[in-house]
Amino acid sequence: MTDGDEDRPPALTEYAELHGCSCKVEQAELDSLLADVGLSSAQEDLQVGVGEDASARVIADGLSLVSTIDFFTPIVDDPYEFGRVAACNAASDAFATGASDDLTFLVVLGLPREVTGTAPDVLRGIVDAVTEMGGVVAGGHTIMNPWPIAGGTVVATAPSDRILRTSGASASDRLYLTKPLGTQPAMGALRVQDGEFGETIAETTTRPVQDIADEALAWMTTPNREAMLAAREYATAATDITGFGLLGQARVLAENAGVGVELTHLPLIDGTPELSRLFGYGLEDGESAETSGGLLLSVPDERTDAFESALSEANVFYRDVGRVTPGSSASLVDPTIERITG
Repeated sequence: MTDGDEDRPPALTEYAELHGCSCKVEQAELDSLLADVGLSSAQEDLQVGVGEDASARVIADGLSLVSTIDFFTPIVDDPYEFGRVAACNAASDAFATGASDDLTFLVVLGLPREVTGTAPDVLRGIVDAVTEMGGVVAGGHTIMNPWPIAGGTVVATAPSDRILRTSGASASDRLYLTKPLGTQPAMGALRVQDGEFGETIAETTTRPVQDIADEALAWMTTPNREAMLAAREYATAATDITGFGLLGQARVLAENAGVGVELTHLPLIDGTPELSRLFGYGLEDGESAETSGGLLLSVPDERTDAFESALSEANVFYRDVGRVTPGSSASLVDPTIERITG
């Protein structure tokens, strides 16, 4: 080992077998778990509850309190960036429900004993990200843990009539996505650049792996706050794209709203389709897990022009990725692939 290696920060991803949102319980297992304990139906005391991205409860005339919790294992080795991604991902669930006011964040942090020295940088990343989102870190809880985990509880408020949920989608609505896909293969390739397999990865795509990963990280640390603020006047339903992947989250929306979903367009970070095929992640099938992904928004067809203008004025990336139908479940329908760079 060289002196440079000794000075290098610990590789956080080496302490976990699964990374980012790919560590989450699979959708079918989660549904079964909730049913087993009687949490699969609506709760009368909540405006929005189990089965949505966050809960919402009316606390005053016209005002709702939204709360959620999200944490996961590192998808990057840099502790500061791990904190930023974790904070953006956790807050995204509140944003998907339409809430951003009074944003309060309680940190969840767990680290193996060998890497407790990274805690200040992870926490600094969380604090900086929350501050950028107009929120405040109010405390939290830190433990020793075999796998590194970071994230937190998010509490925010919103006007009660602006609360979004997956069940609001209607047939003929258009579907929009506010970030390109491909974070799992991008970061997976970054973790295995050395050795013989690293050479295979380098030969798989014409773009440098570091460039692909840098773009993925930039998307993962882009909060969904501006997208939500621009969209909530027009959207009828929303969810954020995380561990279930685009198709999985579209299935949740379809099931909760009693509609069908047809996905016809996939914006993918350039270079990630080839990497996904190499790893078998299923990106082009909409199955690859996303970490801190964009919002999937359902918008009535007659409001799409105004909606697109609002996103453009807010400098928010978006793509029309499909439509809501009278059917059931979600599927890809001969989707076009668009490669997104930068």
